Amino acid sequence: MKKSAIIFSTLAGIAILAACEKNSFFTSNYIPVTTQAQVKVNFFSSYRANPPYQIKLNDTRISNNLTYATPFPGGGLNTGGGSTADYISFNPGSNKVSISLPKAGTDQDSVSLATTTIDVAAGKTYSLYFADTAANMTTLLVQDTLSRPDSGWAKFKFINLIPDLPSADLYIGTTKVASAIPYKGVSPSFLLPTNSSSTTWAIRAAGGTTNLATYASAASITNQRVYTVVARGYNSILNTATTDPRRRSVSLIYNQ
Repeated sequence: MKKSAIIFSTLAGIAILAACEKNSFFTSNYIPVTTQAQVKVNFFSSYRANPPYQIKLNDTRISNNLTYATPFPGGGLNTGGGSTADYISFNPGSNKVSISLPKAGTDQDSVSLATTTIDVAAGKTYSLYFADTAANMTTLLVQDTLSRPDSGWAKFKFINLIPDLPSADLYIGTTKVASAIPYKGVSPSFLLPTNSSSTTWAIRAAGGTTNLATYASAASITNQRVYTVVARGYNSILNTATTDPRRRSVSLIYNQ
């Protein structure tokens, strides 16, 4: 009996810890807590060495060690992370978000890469993007709309985060779906049918006829899913330089 009690106590403790871990993030399949804001952090500042970095919220570490183009929390296509559309809860109002290289085996900052302060509202959902590097590092805060489209459709928006591409077009196959989006610009939302004839995405210079980067995945047009398509990297670094993380690329982030 004593042994059973110990086992039960241990299992209960594990269950409580698991529940706490599960509830520390907001998954967009559930109703958000309206007293909190929900934020996804996307560090798309690319460095050749691709060092592991950490994310801190108001000087407290909230992430594990991540690598370039990993939405946190959650994931996407041609990114790090998984296949979920998670967000993390922020208190409404002003919040400091910082990115740093940690000292080995600790959460202490070794090198600070970026710091910004954002203002968020209760019940709203946001994505925070970092782009460019060093003294040119910049941020973009975008409010996400998570409402699902009707069955048979997927919903998208497009963001140009390539610093040396002043204006970009987005294509799916040979069809232009976003036109002349400036650096740090966000397109209007658009819908695509799940039976689309192509699942190959391409970015071009606005008005151009040459694909600068492409990405193909059947999972990029999934029924009733909500995505953000991102052009990232540097236009001056050719897409064929596959060993350089700074190369121009197309990624899709899961929002819902």
